[in-house]
Amino acid sequence: MFERAPQICPLTGAYLRPYFESLLVKAVSDAHAARMPLTLLWVDADETQEGNDTHGREAMDAALSALVDELAAELDGRGPIGRMEGDAFAASLYAVAPYMGERLAQGLRRRLAARTFHSGAGDFHLTVSVGVAGLRPGEPYGNLLEAAEATCVQAKQAGRDRVVVR
Repeated sequence: MFERAPQICPLTGAYLRPYFESLLVKAVSDAHAARMPLTLLWVDADETQEGNDTHGREAMDAALSALVDELAAELDGRGPIGRMEGDAFAASLYAVAPYMGERLAQGLRRRLAARTFHSGAGDFHLTVSVGVAGLRPGEPYGNLLEAAEATCVQAKQAGRDRVVVR
């Protein structure tokens, strides 16, 4: 039998949500069994609608693709990246404690701040809000996913371009 290739977002190269979640289910199970840390990052690009309106969809798509490239560079192979929604991504970090996940998230913020994107309307920068959640003993994957997303919402509500840890 042939194994199906993982579903990949053609724009960003990140796994599509259903496949990413299947990887997360396994990672959570493995982390519980091995009593290893597992940290989930929920990364949401800030103010993408405004960016689309000002700079156009093509420029914002390029910026989102660059966001995934920068996240992958910061993670340096520590875990898979999934496209969870239009401008939201997640990364599952096996054997990574939340404090290290926070350091990686802050590194991503710095990487993006250093990049300038271009459009016909002018140059722009992309910022991200990041939620970081560490797996708790016995916690199911769905709760971990919800916790990471909820902390990202807290980062947005606190003014965007920040990292919040559960």
